[in-house]
Formats: sequence, structure tokens, C-alpha cells
Amino acid sequence: MAEASPTPEYKCLLCMKPYNQPRELPCNHTFCCPCLTSYINKEHRTADEDRHYFPCPVCDKPTSPRDVNTDVNTCGTSFPINNLFINPTVKTSDDENCEACQRVGESNPSVVWCTDCAELLCKQCRSFHERIKVSAKHRLVPSKDRGFGDAKVSENCPIHEGRPLDVYCLDHSSMCCGICVSVSHKNCNRIKPIDDVIKTSVTGQPSPDTAWENIKDEATTMLEDDESEMTLLNSKEKEVTVEVARIIQQAKDKLDGLNITFKSELADKCNTLRKQVSDRMNCVKKFRTNSENSNILMTRIDKQGTDRQRFITREKTKHQMSGHYRRMDQNTKKQPNTFDLKLNIGTVIDDILKLTSIAKVDVTSKISSTSRKADSRIGTLLATLMAKPSATTFADSTSASDLVGSPTQGPATVDVWTGSVSCVLSVDRRSLAGEETPFFTGGMFTDNDELLVTDNYNCRLVLFDDKYRYKREYKVKRNPYNVTRGLNIDEILVSIGEGGFMRCTLRNGQLTVTETISCTTYGIAVLGDNILVGIRNNVEVMSSDGKFKKSIQKKCGSVTHLATSTSTSTFYYSDGNDIVCRRLDSDVEDYRYSDPGLSDPRGIGLDRDNNVYVCGSNFGNVYIVSPDGSRGKVLVPSLSSITSPYGIIVHPTKQEFVVTSNMEATSLEVYRFGDNAGVIQ
Repeated sequence: MAEASPTPEYKCLLCMKPYNQPRELPCNHTFCCPCLTSYINKEHRTADEDRHYFPCPVCDKPTSPRDVNTDVNTCGTSFPINNLFINPTVKTSDDENCEACQRVGESNPSVVWCTDCAELLCKQCRSFHERIKVSAKHRLVPSKDRGFGDAKVSENCPIHEGRPLDVYCLDHSSMCCGICVSVSHKNCNRIKPIDDVIKTSVTGQPSPDTAWENIKDEATTMLEDDESEMTLLNSKEKEVTVEVARIIQQAKDKLDGLNITFKSELADKCNTLRKQVSDRMNCVKKFRTNSENSNILMTRIDKQGTDRQRFITREKTKHQMSGHYRRMDQNTKKQPNTFDLKLNIGTVIDDILKLTSIAKVDVTSKISSTSRKADSRIGTLLATLMAKPSATTFADSTSASDLVGSPTQGPATVDVWTGSVSCVLSVDRRSLAGEETPFFTGGMFTDNDELLVTDNYNCRLVLFDDKYRYKREYKVKRNPYNVTRGLNIDEILVSIGEGGFMRCTLRNGQLTVTETISCTTYGIAVLGDNILVGIRNNVEVMSSDGKFKKSIQKKCGSVTHLATSTSTSTFYYSDGNDIVCRRLDSDVEDYRYSDPGLSDPRGIGLDRDNNVYVCGSNFGNVYIVSPDGSRGKVLVPSLSSITSPYGIIVHPTKQEFVVTSNMEATSLEVYRFGDNAGVIQ
């Protein structure tokens, strides 16, 4: 008789062993407490002593304990225990007895587990449980299947302590608390109570989702392929070594020294190759382990969790898996795992005495087709999971409890890296009045989807409605360069070059200047409670009251364009022909992107997925860079009727953006993603 398979166990992403005191970071990655403490200690020794954060070992997201004064030796224990990843343990007989009976001093064996009450019940208590109205519809599972049910799913926001996850943003497929909505999703049009999403997502009992197991299987395929190629690399190394040894025997006296040299060089080269494969294997192992954990978690929660527990756990897990996959994909795409070692004998035996090197090894490397297919399959599976909330079916609610917008389904999302983009509207300068030719240097979208742009030469702000029709203008005393949302409701900040920037309120169609801060300001943006201003040689960081905090030096002197991401706490700016991404709390750049196709960048904007858009003034194109800076491409090679673009304003929720010109006959053009974008009426 075959033995039963052992119960699968969750494994730490650092030690790859079953969890010991699992601790969960805000990014949802979980590690053994001892492993995490050891990692934090190592990071603390190699980093700035005054730094109060550390990068997540998997996704590199900056992480810090809520109390920044926590001792580094106990920092790991400051993060919450992840009850979901506590592995099943052997239970005593008392652990399997009816908990309702134990409260009255009785001891009876349990037969079921109530997932709603989170307790074991005997046969008699089960009968009472089903008769009582408030508990009649509770979900009961056999007590022998208990495992997930005694763990609690955290329903609190990982960013804002003590705030429950109670709403869902359909525009970003993101669970939010009230603060998240007001800070990061105030421009989103489809935000619903999470309970409404669950009700409209679940139609009957959800079927098991095979995607998690498929992801795990594909990760296993990649790891097995790496292991196979490692074995083959070792075999080829031995073959080359043997062949060289045979040749050396023909001229032993002269070649003994060269043989030692060759072996050393060969070993160094193969060690380098082995390190490449080892790095790949470690990255894939982490992902495979994460996928195994996710598969176990999804299997158990589908069997034993409530609808809400399943929904929340799936949302957390799919976002975590997607971010982990991007990390693995980025690291493994550039690391080959198959190598071909060929021995080149450069001379004949008669020339042995003239040799200074016995041989050399040529290496040709590539990613195996097996790994490429598995990697692509994982990406497809995760893209499918990310495309919809965690349920078998989904339809927008028509409930009056919607927080924002009408109950209509939004347009299908287009992949900005593979989809088409086209010009849907051009605005002629003659329709905009003004003493000088309009020069729109920057802009922003308001909460009403209206476009507000700065007309530098005409000393005004120009407002367009949501169809990009001219609505009105607001005269200002200086030449405005850019405009951004302020720190308060209805507040906007307008940069005015050498004159600094103005604090204004835009309320009920009226623009009021409340204060002018003296400094040099061209680019301007807000991140948290900081105001960022861009000048020619650096980016300056100011407090909310306009006081200088620190300066970030640039490599090249030019007008600095700025953009910020509240979801990742990063900011982006132009530096010569480069686009730089960094964090306020770090002196190190997250990335610096440059490309021959991007010359004299003007304007900079982010879409809802943190893709970076920038105009290439010299080539008259629009360029896009991925959120992690790993890739970029020319998005629009040639604009419709603009030859020298100056500014770009990306819509925060729609898949469209506005490009402005440097005083041409066409003042601005609107571009939209999608094959059937159509012309704006």
C-alpha cells in the first residue's frame, strides 16, 4: 500500500525551510523571524548607520518598523506574525475537543470546524449551531480538515496602521482603506465597498483556481532546467579539462606550467558561469518557494475560508506574486543558464616552445527554450490573475452604495507596451486667443477630468473641459512654467521660474493666489508632505511650509521636469538626456535610464501603473520607460502635427495623454491607446 503524501509546508523565502515564527512585511512577503533578524543585522552593518529602513529581501521595497527606534537586534520581532503561514503541527487530544463544551467544563471530541466562529464543535453542539438563526448559515468543515480555519486573515491596511481594508479600486485592482482613497486614489472613478465587490464577484461556490498550481509547476520547470544546465556545464568543463590534459602529455616538460595556468583560468571562467546559474537558481528557487506557498494557501483557503477571507488573501497573494515575478523576470532574463564550452588549440606541437598560453575557452550563452517558455507562461498566468478581482466572475455593482462614479464597466485596459496609440484630437493655437502664441509648458488634470495648463508667454493658466474644449483662462502676474496638486484640498502649486512658486486655490471656478514662496522653480511636484522643485542644476526638497530641507545634485544643467508616484514613494526627473528615479530617504538612485532614441527630454509624466512618459524634443517623439527602468521604447515616433514637443500630461485614470508644442501652429495633441480609440467629439 502506498504511503500518504506528507502534508505540504510553507517555506521561508530566505532559508527555503519550513517557517520558524513567520513574520510578514508590509509588502506581504513573509520570512522566518531568525532569518529576518539576521538579514536586517547584515543590512545594518553594510548600510548607513543612520538609515532607519532596509530593503525587502525579495522585492527590495524599503521597509522599516513602525517605531524607528526599535533595536536592530529585535527589529524582526516588531513585524506581525503571519498566522496563515504557520505550518500545521501535531495537536494533543485537548486541541481536537469541542471548544464550546470546554467552556462549561466538559470534554467531547469535535466533528466539525466552524470557519465563521473559528472553533471546533462536537456532534451535539453542531446541531445547536445549525438551529440558531445567527449561526445557521455558518460554514462548517470536518474537524480533520482543520488547518487554515484557525488562522486569521488580516483585514487591516498594510500602509496605514489600524485602518481596515474596506474599499476596492477597480481602476487599479487594489484594496484600500479610507486614507488610501483620499491620498492615492482620489482621482479614480470606480471605487466600491469591498463587500459589494465580494457580493457581485461570487456567484455560488468558487471552483478551485488552477493558476496557482500552474505557476508553481512552471517555476519548478525553470528550476529543473537550471539544475540540468548546471550539470551539463560541469560535464562540459570536465570534457575540456580531459582534452587539454591529453594534449599537455605530448609535451609534458614544457606544458606542465601552462597546464596549471590553464586549469586556473578555466576554473575561474566556469566559476563565473556557475555563479550566474547559481544566481538564477536562487532567484527562481525563491519564486518557486513563493509559488508553492501561494498554491498551498489558495488550496486551503478555497476549502476552508470564508468568501471574504478568500477574496482578501487572493488579492494580497496575486499582487505579491506579480511583484515577485517581475523581480525574477528582470533578474533571469539577463542571466543565461546554458553554456557551450569549446576548446580552441591555437598552435601545433612544433610551435609548443613559442606558446604563452595553452588554450582558451570560447563561451556562447543563451537562455534555454525551456526556461523562456516557462517564464512566458508564468507571466501570462499572473497577467490573467491581475486582470480581475479574485473571483470566478465579476460584474460591476449597480448598488447605490458606490462611493464614486456611475455603476458602469470601464473600458478594457490596453497593454501600453504592445497596444497601439493614436492621435484623437489636435487643438489649433488660433482657437486659444492670447497676445502671444500659446506656449504650454506644463499642466495637470483636475478632479473633474478637466485639463489645466500653464501658458508661459501669455502669463496665464488655461482650463479645458473633459473633452479638451477651451473653457476659460486665469491671468497671473508672472510667467508660469508648471502646475501640480498641492497638499490641501483644492490647492494647486504654480511654478514661476525665478519668482518661485505660488500657492493657489481653485474652487468653484475661481483661482485665488494665497501665498508666493521665493525661490527658483521650474519643475514642481508634491510627494507626501514634501514639495519638490526642479531648477537647472539640482532638485530641491522643501517642507510643506516652503522651507528648504535638502538638495539633490544633477549631473547636467538643464530645466528639470518632475513627476512623483505616491504608490511607490518615488520621484522622477530629467537630468541631461537621462531619466532618473530615486527616493527621498536615499542618496542612491533607484535607476538612471538613457537611450540614443531619447534626446533632450521635455516634460515627464506617470500613468496609473507608474510607466514613465517623456517627450524627446530633438527627435520629435514620445518615449516610455518601464516602472523599474529595465526597458524603454519609442512610443510615438512622429507626432501628428507637432515637430518640437515640450510638455506631456498623462491622464491619471484613462489611457490617454496630452502633448504640448513649443509655440507651433498646433498647441496640443491628445493621444489615446486602443485600436478603436476614435476621435474626441
